[in-house]
Amino acid sequence: MNETPSPVATTPAPDRRPRRVGRTLALLVFAAAVAVALVYAVRETRRLGQQLERLQAETAAALAESARAAADARDRIARIEEEIERIKESRAAVDQLYLELTRGRDDAALIEVDRLVTLAAQELQVTGNVAAALAALQSADARLARLERPQLVGLRRAIGRDIERLRAVPAVDLTGIALKLDQIAQGVDTWPLLAEPAARPARTTEPKAAADAKKGGGPAADGFAARLRAWLAREFGDLVRIREVDTPDALLLTTAQQQLVRHQLRLRLLNARLALQARNERMFRADLAEAQALLARYFDTKHPAAANAALQLRQIAQSTLNVELPAINDTLAALRALRPATAR
Repeated sequence: MNETPSPVATTPAPDRRPRRVGRTLALLVFAAAVAVALVYAVRETRRLGQQLERLQAETAAALAESARAAADARDRIARIEEEIERIKESRAAVDQLYLELTRGRDDAALIEVDRLVTLAAQELQVTGNVAAALAALQSADARLARLERPQLVGLRRAIGRDIERLRAVPAVDLTGIALKLDQIAQGVDTWPLLAEPAARPARTTEPKAAADAKKGGGPAADGFAARLRAWLAREFGDLVRIREVDTPDALLLTTAQQQLVRHQLRLRLLNARLALQARNERMFRADLAEAQALLARYFDTKHPAAANAALQLRQIAQSTLNVELPAINDTLAALRALRPATAR
């Protein structure tokens, strides 16, 4: 018997094509992503390379600038070092000079003191100027006071003794006497001469002697003369003038002779001034006496200006020009004794 096979229940075979397609698509996507990543990586690599090149260029420029700056700095440092060396050399020279000056300071001060003492001696011997000699010795003592050297004590003591001697010398005001003589000489032209017409008295002015006589207070011996003069002054004041003159010839001077007398008096006063400056006492007193004689003989000494000039001339004539000046022998001896030690 033919058995007919029974239909076997078969399952349909699964379709594998969609799976393959998915894989293919995934591969394509992955490949595209990889390509995109590669492209991006290449672009980034190029950009980084460009930035690296720029950084390298900037670095090279900076290095070159730094090298130039370093070279400049080295040159500047070299110049500064040279300047420092020169300053050190100059400082050494200055220090050496300072040491020499310090060592020679005392000697220089003694040389200055020697010069001042010599100047004081010359002032005393030549001009007799005590004030200048005293100032020179005081300056020398002030310089010695700044030195701290025991061997200078003796010199300072000698200078102190000579200073006291000069201070004890009586002062002669030569400048004041010269100024007085100049003032007197300037006023010669203003003094009235006996030969010049006297000023007419006012008619209403009564002489003092007559007024005293009227009051009864005048001297008895001069009463009549005073009344006579008062009467003559009242009656003949414009015509008659009475003057008592010891030297009648002084009234007879012409105008030219009057000018000559004034010139002669002024010349005597100027000569006395020159003799005063030269400390020539003999010539000074001779010219002064001649000036006093001219003033008393030819000028109206009752005039206030002339009377004041005569008084000043008498006072000047009593002045002493030459005084005994002390010598500064103690200071000179102490200085001579100090010179050998200073030289050593």
